[in-house]
Amino acid sequence: MEKVRIVLVEDHTIVRQGIKLLLKLHDSYEVVGEASDGFSGLEEVKALLPDVVILDISIPKINGIETAKQIRKISPDTKIIVLTMYESKEFITRMLDIGVSAYLNKESTDTDLVTAIEATLKGQVFLSPSVSKVLVEQLTGKKSDIQISEADRESYDKLTDREKTILYLVAEGYGSKEIAKYLSISSNTINNHRTSIMKKLNIHDAVGLTKYAIRMGLLANVEPMESIE
Repeated sequence: MEKVRIVLVEDHTIVRQGIKLLLKLHDSYEVVGEASDGFSGLEEVKALLPDVVILDISIPKINGIETAKQIRKISPDTKIIVLTMYESKEFITRMLDIGVSAYLNKESTDTDLVTAIEATLKGQVFLSPSVSKVLVEQLTGKKSDIQISEADRESYDKLTDREKTILYLVAEGYGSKEIAKYLSISSNTINNHRTSIMKKLNIHDAVGLTKYAIRMGLLANVEPMESIE
């Protein structure tokens, strides 16, 4: 019987090591790749086309939301399990809309993670108990903790996929040179994209972009960075 091939995308080394140790207890699982940021995670997925990706939301370079979107495009058959400390209704519903197969809080038990893997391989959706509770509260009419205006949604929809990626990176604190290196394009091209993003969103500085990204629920940050670049 072939082993289930798993890629871990998690920026905390000690957490990755803990997950690997857990999975090694099961002969049917094999961790074939690891990454500490979204870009590296996508490269691992492209190269390995794993059966399962275990993914955090708060990861550098490209956050887990955008990473999950790209994984769905790169390898549609790969099951995505979100393992995170964030239980915002907005994050949960965004990830489920993208098509992740499981969403677990990092306080979940080892048994929960194994159960999630097995459930996803059967084509099922698995939510840890605390995540299920959040969704039940939403269904019973309680307000989401992230409220997005129609104007913000409309302005976001005007951005191209490349502009959305650059928005994430700018909001997470990366400068034009860093983003250019990551995306393998020139700094001038990045600056042109930034100008277009700001025009479409009617925002005039990088701090404003960060505040917008947080307001949209795109980042796990609580407060915007005071300075960028």
